[in-house]
Amino acid sequence: MKSIIAALAALFTLTSHAATIGAGASFPAPVYFKWAAEYEKQTGKQINYQSIGSSGGIKQINAKTVDFGASDVAVKKEDLEKNGQVQFPTVMGGVVIVVNLPGVEKNQLNLTTDQVARLFSSDIKNWKEVDSSLPDMPVTIAHRSDGSGTTAIFTTYLADNSKEFKLKPGKAVKWLGNAVGGKGNAGVAAMVQQVKGTIGYVEYAYAKQNDLTTTTLNGIAPSADTFKSGDWVITAQTFIIVYPDGKNTKAVYEFFEWCYNNDQIAEELDYVPLSDKTKNESRKLWK
Repeated sequence: MKSIIAALAALFTLTSHAATIGAGASFPAPVYFKWAAEYEKQTGKQINYQSIGSSGGIKQINAKTVDFGASDVAVKKEDLEKNGQVQFPTVMGGVVIVVNLPGVEKNQLNLTTDQVARLFSSDIKNWKEVDSSLPDMPVTIAHRSDGSGTTAIFTTYLADNSKEFKLKPGKAVKWLGNAVGGKGNAGVAAMVQQVKGTIGYVEYAYAKQNDLTTTTLNGIAPSADTFKSGDWVITAQTFIIVYPDGKNTKAVYEFFEWCYNNDQIAEELDYVPLSDKTKNESRKLWK
């Protein structure tokens, strides 16, 4: 059975000369696809979004081959100024930890930050080292194979909060040990589904829509409520980058103004809408 993400992605692969085109982060792709589908129903205006990863989105907008780029990591102010670009946030989401372990159900396994850091540093090589009740099988790390804002969010959290994390954080990480890569959040989700003994990290919508086994972190279960409250600590805003004088930039602003007024769609997919204050800051930028 196809996931909502796959179905909507296929729907928006076809483009027309009238489409407004964006590309980048897979982290917000589920809500961008859903927003775009509803926006076209209501307005007749088409938004084509290509989920290619944050690094790809930045490359595409820098090359001016798309109307907007998308990144989970904010572009530095000096780089925006150098390129004549501006950026604004759209929504907030949570990065969650997912596993494929026989006999382990959703949120049954609790991991500490140090354990997660050691697992993703390949210091822990067998699940028995985490807990004697877990299966006797090697740990396989499922990670992004493309330049990824999700990877940057996740690894930066580990580097900032645990001395046990031995790798250099960023959009692209040199993983150690037994590791398998997947393109986009969807690719990591697929790796976790297919390979027993895996542990990976994905945006929460991908975990829910692919029925993956999430873990708790320091006793906190991932959910829209814990994202909103800040109890789930691996959360982040995601951003859009545009040229203020771009040919279709007005259409980009109109689309995201519509998105700002349709928070319920984001909430249905367990994203967290931005505050009114943050939205109004974006509106001032657009003017």
